Amino acid sequence: MDYFEALKTSDDRNPSFYAHSPVPVPKDISNIGSVISYIKATCDDLYFTSDSDEPVEVYQLSAVGLSALEADSDKLSLPSAKDFAVFVAGDITTKEEGFMAEKLPVSRFFSKLCGQQVSERQKRLAKSLESAFAKLTSVPGTESAYYRIGFLPNVEVYVVMLIDGQIVGIKTLSVET
Repeated sequence: MDYFEALKTSDDRNPSFYAHSPVPVPKDISNIGSVISYIKATCDDLYFTSDSDEPVEVYQLSAVGLSALEADSDKLSLPSAKDFAVFVAGDITTKEEGFMAEKLPVSRFFSKLCGQQVSERQKRLAKSLESAFAKLTSVPGTESAYYRIGFLPNVEVYVVMLIDGQIVGIKTLSVET
């Protein structure tokens, strides 16, 4: 069952959603808090270069009060590109002509991010972030995806992992003229 199917089947018909970007570091560091802290520290001063230099920010999507998620978080999977796009952009937007929603392997994003013509510091930060994603998603029950959502020339980029029933990762903007 993907993340959004679980939301639809939840007993709580009015769940509370929190989409954070950037995410403040939690005071009580748990497993997910450690992940967020690390990503946040790694993303500090990291930019994605396309036709514009855009900051890379932490992204977290969590749902509160969802008994279906709490009971079966180990059986969840990341949603399709269309379902993710509906959540971040809205259902009406996804039906407009020219709207793009793609779900790609994370390696494609990091290949682009790490291959940019940027400073050595930027390259080290990008490699560190790539290593963190690889290590974190090697744990059973986790997965990752690279989503490209929006209209050209401004495409929102999400590189996320599903960990313990929460979607955590990074977001940025790709300007493609």
